[in-house]
Amino acid sequence: MTSNNEIIMNLDNQYLIDVNEKILKRHARIKNVKVYIETTKNIDLVIPTVNSIGNSGNRKEDLIEKAACIMAVIPWAQVFFDGNRRTGIIAASKFLRDNGYELDIDSENENLELRGMLSEIKKQSQTLNQDIMKQLSFYISKRIKPL
Repeated sequence: MTSNNEIIMNLDNQYLIDVNEKILKRHARIKNVKVYIETTKNIDLVIPTVNSIGNSGNRKEDLIEKAACIMAVIPWAQVFFDGNRRTGIIAASKFLRDNGYELDIDSENENLELRGMLSEIKKQSQTLNQDIMKQLSFYISKRIKPL
């Protein structure tokens, strides 16, 4: 486990690629459609961007901020040809689990709200929209619980 303030960061580019591939293969199987499993060079933006924020020393707040960033930076940077929002949500959930928290998103309406915020993030071309990042952080803060 972790010490009081240590944040575990077990995400890397290969983990993100593997998650995206599983998501798309499952989608292809369920929907009986062709999918394109492809990664862009923007994948190299994810981990440095996440590491650059959430360093205040308040562990829970930092975890929430980093989880929001993980969720947002993947669709914003369009890291994959498809499945960016789903990959971001799963990666953020894993990050929180690695650090002793569970992200509780169980109803369809909550998932639609989250996907809507991530769609807005995707529309921003230059930088991550800080207002939406705050909304994501608030959304996560209301839905995490200790394991």
